[in-house]
Amino acid sequence: MSDSKAAENQTGRPTVPRTKQFRRKPSSTLPTPEQLRRQDAALRSAWQNLRESGPVITFLNSHNERLGGQPLHIAIGSDAGLLRVEVLLDEIGQGLAPRL
Repeated sequence: MSDSKAAENQTGRPTVPRTKQFRRKPSSTLPTPEQLRRQDAALRSAWQNLRESGPVITFLNSHNERLGGQPLHIAIGSDAGLLRVEVLLDEIGQGLAPRL
């Protein structure tokens, strides 16, 4: 047994106990409360103006020329970005509203 442990240590990799092998912490960071607030506001605005899941998902996750990027990323980035996304969604929503 000591020969196999010596061989593992010679490979240059640190030995990780089997119990922790699949419980590594993710490398990504969690969003801040401000980012979550802006994400929620953008999502609510998209639902109010587009009214269906397909268009909402497509709008938030696709590149938008007027905004210069993905609306969800822009909205999460700053309050000014959120305002730009909400204004665009209001314009889109007014265009979709039935005319009397």
